[in-house]
Amino acid sequence: MNVKFVSQKISKIRWKPVLEQGLHTSDTFATGSWDCEPASNHVSIWVLDTEDKRIDAHGDGVPDNDPRLVCNALHDGDVMDLQYMTQDVLVSAGSTGNVTVYKHNSNTHTLATQQTWQRAHHHISGYAPATSVATRDSDLVVSGGEDGRINVLKVGQKQPERIIDKADSSTINALTFLKHFEVIAINSIGQLKVWDLRTDGNEPARIFKLTGDKMIPLHCVDKHPTQPHIVATGGQDGNLCTWDMRQEKCPVTLMEGHSSDMWEVRFHRSNPNHLFTCSEDGTVWHWDCSGVTSSMPITTGVGLGGTVPHSAPRPAVSAGNPWTTNESTKHRMEINDILPGDNNMPINTLDINGNTLICGSDNEAIFIIPGLALR
Repeated sequence: MNVKFVSQKISKIRWKPVLEQGLHTSDTFATGSWDCEPASNHVSIWVLDTEDKRIDAHGDGVPDNDPRLVCNALHDGDVMDLQYMTQDVLVSAGSTGNVTVYKHNSNTHTLATQQTWQRAHHHISGYAPATSVATRDSDLVVSGGEDGRINVLKVGQKQPERIIDKADSSTINALTFLKHFEVIAINSIGQLKVWDLRTDGNEPARIFKLTGDKMIPLHCVDKHPTQPHIVATGGQDGNLCTWDMRQEKCPVTLMEGHSSDMWEVRFHRSNPNHLFTCSEDGTVWHWDCSGVTSSMPITTGVGLGGTVPHSAPRPAVSAGNPWTTNESTKHRMEINDILPGDNNMPINTLDINGNTLICGSDNEAIFIIPGLALR
């Protein structure tokens, strides 16, 4: 593991996408900061140094993996979300309500603001933080905010293409595209809503919610890369939920996880039997269900921190994928805390590329963890 201290709290970290996922890996990533001095937050571009070698414990030369700052740009307020749209264009959501598009010029090593939708999210009395963005193709952005509003934005157009003014009565904490015209939005009362952008109404196409009377805020969401009807979420209780968007109205599996808020969840893009989460408790977990077949129950196991995850029984709904296989008794899956040492500061964000994981923390550090074993 390599640790790079960067003198700013990292709120979001994202690998630069590669053209052929699985065949090539990226050496470039972007970060967003938060809680800096006024007008001192940045969106930054970093490149891993893979040419310099260091000697490992076995006497072999391995890449140093030291991130080098290439360029950055000031960001108005905290970076609440950050997503790549193309290889050179990324979009941020800001605590001042702005949604901003940045263009990275790799030839001149510059990062410049391409477009900003000022106060895209706001209350009557002032701005509301823009909390999340999702991108599609090279020109469409969907943003969500603390004001419960969803904006559909087109790059190059000053005004939103569509505004769902009262999409939610609570904060929209995360967004992702489920299909080409469908967007998932998760909120602070434990709901997951699906919006069909082809319709003109102000009502979601479907609403999913946590079981029982729970109103636990959901913080993060990601969809399975090859079976997009399978979705994973995490929230304030630190638990990992998986959902089948085709039929169930509540989670298919509910697995006890971190001891505090789960801030981000990521399926591995080319090996989705592996999933990664990070938490307020300073841990980063690798959930491995590669040993579970479609005919076996998904299982839970003991993380290195000593927590014993468990799962609530749910009806069988999705044979053929280990993340949504029925559970009727206690079983075990492999879960490991992959961030060594005693880290007491929150891990706010992570991303996975090939077998290298990157994380951002409140201790003003970027963690690079290469060589993950992915079966």
